[in-house]
Amino acid sequence: MSIEKVSIVKADKKVIKDQFFTVLSVELGNTTLKSIITTSNVKNNKSFQLVKLVKLTRDIRNPYDGETVFGHTIWNKSLSKEAIVEAIRDLILESLSEVEMTVDELDFVVRSTGVVAVLSSDEELNYIIQALSSACLSAGVKPSQMTAPFTLDNIPEHIRKYSFFNNIEFDGSVVGISSLQLSGVVSNEMESELVTAGMKLASKSSSIEYRNPVVSVDMGTTLAGQIVDDSRPYAEVACNFIGLAGGIMDIVLRGCGVIENIHSTIDVDFNQFDDELNVYKLHKDTIKLHENIDINEVPADVEEYGCVSVYQQKRINSKVKLIGCRINDEKKLIMEFKRILDENPKIISEQIDDFYAYLIKRLIDKSNEMNLITPHSTLAITGRAGITTNKIRYIEEYLSDEFDDILLVEDALAQGATMMARCMNSLGTPINPMGGSKGRMCIMQERIKHNKKI
Repeated sequence: MSIEKVSIVKADKKVIKDQFFTVLSVELGNTTLKSIITTSNVKNNKSFQLVKLVKLTRDIRNPYDGETVFGHTIWNKSLSKEAIVEAIRDLILESLSEVEMTVDELDFVVRSTGVVAVLSSDEELNYIIQALSSACLSAGVKPSQMTAPFTLDNIPEHIRKYSFFNNIEFDGSVVGISSLQLSGVVSNEMESELVTAGMKLASKSSSIEYRNPVVSVDMGTTLAGQIVDDSRPYAEVACNFIGLAGGIMDIVLRGCGVIENIHSTIDVDFNQFDDELNVYKLHKDTIKLHENIDINEVPADVEEYGCVSVYQQKRINSKVKLIGCRINDEKKLIMEFKRILDENPKIISEQIDDFYAYLIKRLIDKSNEMNLITPHSTLAITGRAGITTNKIRYIEEYLSDEFDDILLVEDALAQGATMMARCMNSLGTPINPMGGSKGRMCIMQERIKHNKKI
């Protein structure tokens, strides 16, 4: 079994040539705001990061009198359209200034949000998406830089000759995964789709082939991800992951008094654990903590699971399974973690790492129990609760018998934004494909034949 961590290589904008496609990804999360500009070579799928700016969501200004509060983060931060527009606009302009770029030098802009996970209606979801669009427009982004082209002439001129638009137009699928199953059952569907796509792009900078069948797990504040089979020409989503992830330990550390109520684990400077580690006790304590965590198929009678909204009416006609993670007893979970810290305060970082690695193991165990994972699948993980500090050690320990390859990816959502934009512009790479099944040829010809029959 091989396990590998991959980051986007940082580069100066001088690296950009005609065959490069440059995308700005702006993300509004429950914990952070990010503006990341990446550029990818459509000839070989190598990607580079030009700039990454991160701000804290809690620092978005509070709504002024007269502004409509349309939603909150899972930490109850009130959000108005005007406040979001100001924060996102300023972040976009700052990131462009950082690398001395103008909006016109961007080929595409993709907006995404993890905050939608806690919104209770389509109306609220549309409101936040409109706020993100308004922020981009306020920063000078053109509508054409955020929408799929209608003709080849709508694609940026420098990249046009690399597009397969006249062979196969964008049909909603991203990296060869069917879009027909995106029914809006859970509000983090787009986040999961982007994360999976980003992992496929990131894998091109690693030694691991991350093509279908795959499993993606996004361990941000909330949980996202997919289980994808190896159907051709379009793979199908078997399952979506939802619920709490990094937010669990935010709640626990607040309850233990380690951090203030507005803070999260990203505010903690964890010291390296230098003492001899009692791995047996560490695992035993982790299992005890997990008695207070539910990881199950999401019931058909709940409107939310682990702070993520579930639209059950839409679920009736969906074949996609939902596996969720939530706290079943917050008080007992906090008390148990406090007991562990009272015995050894220095163990905090290792205990958190082991806790989250075991959480991922439980997700995989539940998926296997439901027969959702196709044999020979590759696992990829992203998010602060999945790839930071010493988690790779415990992930390898828990999952070495489950997968041949495991990939840990930084900023998969931003790389997924690049892939979505490329798919919208029909910028595939047949000689080095990301869609289709591992070890097999590009699926473009199969897709062309399939679409002609429709």
